[in-house]
Amino acid sequence: MKAAILAVALTFSASISTASAQNASRSPAPATATKPSLALIHNITADPQAISEILRADGYDAEIEYSASGDPFITSEGSKNRFTIFFNNCTDGKDCRTIQFYAGFATSEPRTLSLINQWNREKRFAKAYIDDQNDPRLEMDLNLNNGGVARNNFVSDFRLWVRLLDAFKSHIDWNEDE
Repeated sequence: MKAAILAVALTFSASISTASAQNASRSPAPATATKPSLALIHNITADPQAISEILRADGYDAEIEYSASGDPFITSEGSKNRFTIFFNNCTDGKDCRTIQFYAGFATSEPRTLSLINQWNREKRFAKAYIDDQNDPRLEMDLNLNNGGVARNNFVSDFRLWVRLLDAFKSHIDWNEDE
């Protein structure tokens, strides 16, 4: 029985060696086929400078500022969208692990809780609420802990935020003249 198993193993080993030799004689695949995209290698962490550069590349203004506690935040505007990106879970104003996209809308006419709840039932990624001055707010959190996220994913999430922000403004029937 052991002799039969040994014979099968040797035959299998010889087959693999023959296949390897045949593959070695073929021309190698182009180097670009095996290299991952640089956009997938470069992770975006909660770094205000890197994030502000991404916003600017998408046509948005981006000003880095700091809260009284020393945590960074970015104020941004573009395409009639004003919003803030807060950096949270920071250590001494740096090494932040999460960010939050935030937009608030001062309104002359309060929006109903029913309207805000409808948004939250129908949309998954950005939550809405009414603040203590009866003004609508929209927030979207991103976890960038443990090495961040791929640049492409961050850009996709940012563009999702912009689409949701536009949709929310329409949902609450907001205009800048309020």
